[in-house]
Amino acid sequence: MSYLSFGFGSQILRAFKYRDRTTIINDLLKTIKYKREVRKTQIMQSANLNYIQTKKYLNYLMGCGLVIVTEKDTYMITEKGSKYLLLTEIQRISNIR
Repeated sequence: MSYLSFGFGSQILRAFKYRDRTTIINDLLKTIKYKREVRKTQIMQSANLNYIQTKKYLNYLMGCGLVIVTEKDTYMITEKGSKYLLLTEIQRISNIR
């Protein structure tokens, strides 16, 4: 018998298909941090989100003070955003052990 007949295949696919909010926020912050000043469409493509999702998450990140918008309509990570990203990475590594 295959794994698919027991339903394991669908569970495995589901585990990789959906990301939680923390993972999406980390993806957004990493994109903004490592590409410096970045436009919304670049963030959208890099984080693999649609326009509405990207707008929602960016507004949330700006409201929390993790991201700012420059005069050129590009996004930059703040010091607070960098600290948040570092702390979530440390926590993720700690959970692996």
